[in-house]
Amino acid sequence: MSVKRVCFNCGSSSFVSDRSLGGKIVCSKCGSSSFKNKSSSFLKSKKFVFLAIAIAIFIIVI
Repeated sequence: MSVKRVCFNCGSSSFVSDRSLGGKIVCSKCGSSSFKNKSSSFLKSKKFVFLAIAIAIFIIVI
């Protein structure tokens, strides 16, 4: 299983190895070398918030 990475500047997930920089990984769209791991915990917490709101609305209606 590979780690999903995204560019910190443009959000792209396509990277290339730049030979002029000694094989350093850079973004193929903007050329930045700063990236972060794509986190799915934000999506899980977002789903949790929507679920909590839906339950609260359901309780208020009843």
